Amino acid sequence: MHLDAHHQDVTEDEEPITVRSSRLGRARVLIADDDADMRDVVSETLRSSGYFTNSAESGFAFIDSIVEIEEGLRPMDGVDLVLIDNRMPGMSGLDALRAMRGADRWVPAILMTAYPSAAVEAEARRLHAVVLPKPFDRETLRRAVLDALLPRT
Repeated sequence: MHLDAHHQDVTEDEEPITVRSSRLGRARVLIADDDADMRDVVSETLRSSGYFTNSAESGFAFIDSIVEIEEGLRPMDGVDLVLIDNRMPGMSGLDALRAMRGADRWVPAILMTAYPSAAVEAEARRLHAVVLPKPFDRETLRRAVLDALLPRT
């Protein structure tokens, strides 16, 4: 199944997946993708599952968003998870994750990519991120987010 703005694969009686943030309220997810439709569908899917979302349209905007959230300039009080596309103009998702990790920001991360490879997987792992291959359906997205947010023991 392909995730797109017109596809609805959730039944009416499905229970939303919610995860309590380690700090305040429900989990806060920052989504970065240069495709506006993808950003909107991912955001809507996660909001309908109880998450609070904010989005960025590029790797550079993603980095700016992290800083703005930390400085209280965005409506999110912190970030519990980042969901970032790898292929974006200007700065790739991997480059943005490198910058985030280099600034000692260790929030869980999911790297979305339509072009998975052994090299991308290895670099994502090195950056403590998991890879979510595109296309994916809404349930796969929900499960990936839930898995990334669950504490590791």
